[in-house]
Amino acid sequence: RTNRIIPRDGLPSGSAGGIIQVRQTLKTDSFHTTSQTYTDITGMNISITPTRSDSKILLQCNIQFGGALNLYAPVRLLRDSTHIGQSTVYSGGQTNATFSLNLTDVSGTASQYKIFSTVYQILDSPATTSTVTYKLQVSSWAGRNFYINRSEQDSGAAWTHGTSSSMTAMEVSG
Repeated sequence: RTNRIIPRDGLPSGSAGGIIQVRQTLKTDSFHTTSQTYTDITGMNISITPTRSDSKILLQCNIQFGGALNLYAPVRLLRDSTHIGQSTVYSGGQTNATFSLNLTDVSGTASQYKIFSTVYQILDSPATTSTVTYKLQVSSWAGRNFYINRSEQDSGAAWTHGTSSSMTAMEVSG
């Protein structure tokens, strides 16, 4: 047993070891909000207990989403109650999110009938051996419909799809 993985020939300068543990949560149901304030996306959270305080957590979020035409949905990633990966681009009334999920229909593609996919990845340094919980929160500009794992419009036809989203947390030895 080991809590630090180092190749036989050692590590190159400035690099880290290998994966110690992997956790995943899979969201197979849908989520809907029109909230203009940040709201937890139910089922899009994951907890991991690092074995070492110098470990890093490689977090990957795979999101399937749909919504109203001209949806602008900033997303926050929280470690416990701390917003991580937050943009520092703006200092005025604009929104600094971790990432954003947007739907526009400039080409007449009827986006409200489609599901879109995005992946966000970050390497976090929680500096603890206590359990940390990562979760996603979303808000909807102008109160437009936002969905996880489905489109806004459900025609009942076979081409209407339900999907799944996931979060994966990997402890990387320091």
